[in-house]
Amino acid sequence: MIDLGLKQKETLFQDTESELLSEFYSKSTGQSNKEFRFAKVDSNFVNFLPHLNDGAVKLYLYYAVAAKNDTGASWHGVDTISKKLDTTGRSIGNWNRQLEDLGLIFRTSNGKKSKTTFVLPLTSFAVKMSEQRIAQVLTELRLSESNESSRIFGKFQSITKLYVKSQAQETITSILCIHLNRVSTKGTTVINSVDTYIFAVLPPLNEDVAQKLFEYEGKGKVTIVDDEGNITLGKKTFDSFNCFLVCVPSKVDRATIYDIMSQLTKSSVDFSDVEHISIQDLGGKND
Repeated sequence: MIDLGLKQKETLFQDTESELLSEFYSKSTGQSNKEFRFAKVDSNFVNFLPHLNDGAVKLYLYYAVAAKNDTGASWHGVDTISKKLDTTGRSIGNWNRQLEDLGLIFRTSNGKKSKTTFVLPLTSFAVKMSEQRIAQVLTELRLSESNESSRIFGKFQSITKLYVKSQAQETITSILCIHLNRVSTKGTTVINSVDTYIFAVLPPLNEDVAQKLFEYEGKGKVTIVDDEGNITLGKKTFDSFNCFLVCVPSKVDRATIYDIMSQLTKSSVDFSDVEHISIQDLGGKND
């Protein structure tokens, strides 16, 4: 649209009360208001309410308000919190244990006098890392086998290699993705499940293979790829992994990878009719 520089008529409120309240909220929560702290309370927290007493709910909301927006961490000691909530340190300890047992928070001292409290994510997500950092995560947290798990980060599920064909960018991007799953339970009741997809962008493919993958016209948007070789991360070698060629209309970013992986890792998905291709049949090995 060509901008002719014409002055637009002022748009009046359609719903004065509601729109004015919305505008007041947006202005009061701006950067100029240093007292404002955005409490990121996930909607999945509702699922935990029947399993928490009122004190634990109050403490969780306190951590949500106190947490730094970019890390979810706070460093308030038990004495400070008990004064704020007008209760005893013993009660704070009991409530902390409730929140930790259900996977709502993680507390660690790391050698410091007071503990750091992290509000844990309750919704699935994807995060980009280097291959070196992924190797470090799997090694140090001992999350490289299907029977290994972390109460905080979940259980190792699988490794997936993706060849993502982007129509928007006309490229083939190689992605390596680790799938972790953390489940919150109370007895035999599953309260919440969080899938974490840690992914790395791999070095560019052999140009010949990349071109043939891009030109490949399968019958569906997903193709199973028989990719020879192993995956090595640090000192660990994985000889079993899933590999797919996936066609997307958009650019390849974190949201795209999450969307792809959240569909490919569903237990209800039937891959029996999905077409297979071989990298070797396309003519050439990866460099």
